[in-house]
Amino acid sequence: MRPARLLALLAAALLLVQPMARAQDAGMPAPPPPPSGGAVVPGPAMVPSSPVLTINEVALFTGSAWGQRVQAELERRSRELAAENDRSYDELAAQEDELTTLRATLSPEEFRQRAEAFDTHAESVRAERQAALRALNDFAESERQDFFSAAIPVFADIMTEREAVVILDQRMVFVSADAVDVTRMLIDRIDAQVGAGPLASDTPPEAAPEAGAD
Repeated sequence: MRPARLLALLAAALLLVQPMARAQDAGMPAPPPPPSGGAVVPGPAMVPSSPVLTINEVALFTGSAWGQRVQAELERRSRELAAENDRSYDELAAQEDELTTLRATLSPEEFRQRAEAFDTHAESVRAERQAALRALNDFAESERQDFFSAAIPVFADIMTEREAVVILDQRMVFVSADAVDVTRMLIDRIDAQVGAGPLASDTPPEAAPEAGAD
């Protein structure tokens, strides 16, 4: 593959991350928009019991201390990823310009060897950047799954208190009374009982307590 064509493909791949970085400025990257859910009909302020309860799943996560920690971490990582992508592209562009300049002074065989080496390097950089993006998405999904796993006992407590047999996501409900929506109640309980969850595994060393510190 010619260096210019490969660099163009790499640039297109790297640009895929830019919308995610911009999205982080406004909130968590790449989550679905908060669902409108089913229609909610005003009801009593509190219903002692109900066999069916509802939640706004997206609002539950993003409104919790855990979700807000994850959102902040995703914003930080996305900015870093975008900056790394820019650096990688600039370096490859400079290497391509140098190779183009040298072409007039190189033998066809030497230019071919250098061009092939550049192609291999560019492909490696592109694969590395795509892997970094996948790792970011995997982190977000893993944290979300861990959050709901940790929240199961809280769900169970509220179901027992309200004598419910099921909690449904509002996206599955056509119409419901607002009194059966326990999203806010769950956020408060989860924040109190579970908290923000574990810190990110790559917390900078300076942010962690030093061994032996008082």
